[in-house]
Amino acid sequence: MPESPHLDTSRWRDAAWWPEFRKGLADGAPVFFAFLPLGLSFGMYGVALGLEWWWVTLTGLIIFAGSMEFLAVGMLVAGAPIASAATTALFVNSRHVFYGLSVPLERIRNPIARAYAIHALTDEAYAVLGSKPRDELTGPRMLAVGASTHFYWTASTTVGALAASLIPYDLSFMGFAMTALFVVLTLEALKQNREIGLFGAAVLIGLLGNLLAGELMLLLSLVVYFFVALIVVSRRRGRVA
Repeated sequence: MPESPHLDTSRWRDAAWWPEFRKGLADGAPVFFAFLPLGLSFGMYGVALGLEWWWVTLTGLIIFAGSMEFLAVGMLVAGAPIASAATTALFVNSRHVFYGLSVPLERIRNPIARAYAIHALTDEAYAVLGSKPRDELTGPRMLAVGASTHFYWTASTTVGALAASLIPYDLSFMGFAMTALFVVLTLEALKQNREIGLFGAAVLIGLLGNLLAGELMLLLSLVVYFFVALIVVSRRRGRVA
């Protein structure tokens, strides 16, 4: 009888890049424990807003930006203007520009793989890579960190969405998850930097935006706060200089 076909993994395990790729998988493993509770919550949150479970999976695959996904799902369901969604994404994720400048992604020679590594360079991946000596960051190792964390997030959000789809209870209360998340992040940031003045300005700008701008509240509030913060920081630097 002919032998049954099987997947031969010896070739890629013997490849020159595999040892470094395996190191990257080990580096990214702890991120699983950080992503699991938040991913499950996000999956349930998306379904609670009325999305099908596979939409949640797609956001994990395509957006893959943590807190921005909570915002994106809310804007998607609410039918937010494209300009508002794009500007929000720009302000929320602008820090990723600096991630790319400090991680040697140019060591990933394949342009497609490098583009994917840029896409997968989240806060958690950056934290993992930043904890390693720069000389040890090879292309396969960085790619493995990004791919493993991407898998952990997408898998956990999918499990959360599927669980929410099967639970025979009203999950509308999960709609508060995004608000609770950003309240916690805001309070933690305030605790760390003690920027009472900027915090007060952000609250005031948000309230005025909600009263005056309607659906464009988030877009206009972010723009106004950006310029207020820019002016404050510029003046502080001028005093120091």
